[in-house]
Amino acid sequence: MKRIRNVVLFYNSKRRKALTYAAAIERRLRAAGAKVCRVCVNDEYCDFKTADAAVAVGGDGTVLYAARHVTAKGIPVLGINAGGLGFLSGVEKKEFLGSVDEFLAGRFHRIKRSLLSVSVRRGKRNLFGPLPAMNDCVIRSPESRAFTLLASYGGKFLAEYFGDGLIVSTPSGSTAYSLAASGPIVMPQLEVVLLSPICPHTLTHRPIVLPASGDLRVAVKNGRYGPQAVTLSMDGQENFRLEPGDEVVIRRHPRCFEMLAPQSFSYFDILRRKLSWGER
Repeated sequence: MKRIRNVVLFYNSKRRKALTYAAAIERRLRAAGAKVCRVCVNDEYCDFKTADAAVAVGGDGTVLYAARHVTAKGIPVLGINAGGLGFLSGVEKKEFLGSVDEFLAGRFHRIKRSLLSVSVRRGKRNLFGPLPAMNDCVIRSPESRAFTLLASYGGKFLAEYFGDGLIVSTPSGSTAYSLAASGPIVMPQLEVVLLSPICPHTLTHRPIVLPASGDLRVAVKNGRYGPQAVTLSMDGQENFRLEPGDEVVIRRHPRCFEMLAPQSFSYFDILRRKLSWGER
């Protein structure tokens, strides 16, 4: 990786810790000779030209926001945890401040993470997307009523889901909402998608892992008691109101998200530290 001279710094202005961390990180980067462009994830517009790398200071939501805005430009992102779980963070603040020179010299790992490309079709019209999702896209209803989804994969009927909704996630998202719905943990480098039903009204539906090479299509069926509100949510940040008959088309995004991390980074260590994985 070439030397990093220009950095775009994403931060969450609604978290006091993130503001404090971002200020300290910006000072350290500028002192080391880097140019820094600040982007607040709470502003209405995300406006920056380009950069050699991005630093996202906040929780996982800040990293997801950065991923959505830099993927098309091929900019790698280093997440620095200033939130709660911080599962998508590559480093903690104290560790980063001590390794800024190594970071700017381009000696951090580039770890590729697959993305979803999500769109919505109504009849023959494309109404939404395609937009990237790093963690997941979730189809669910804000109403306290179960509803039916019809899923097909690779042109073949897959299943009819009756319940509170469906989570379609990447391997990165396997430790997010999908995990809470009893989905499996999947290594990030695998090229797969996960389907995790939300509170299915049957004992026979279980999460399933599919190759990322095929198209997944999920259609909203009319409710038993007439139309009801159904929402598509991508990474919890982009939302679209669905109607009966709408079809959500999910496929592998042509680009990957590149995450930066120190040479010592270990996914298994993250599982143990963040999720207490393997502990008795």
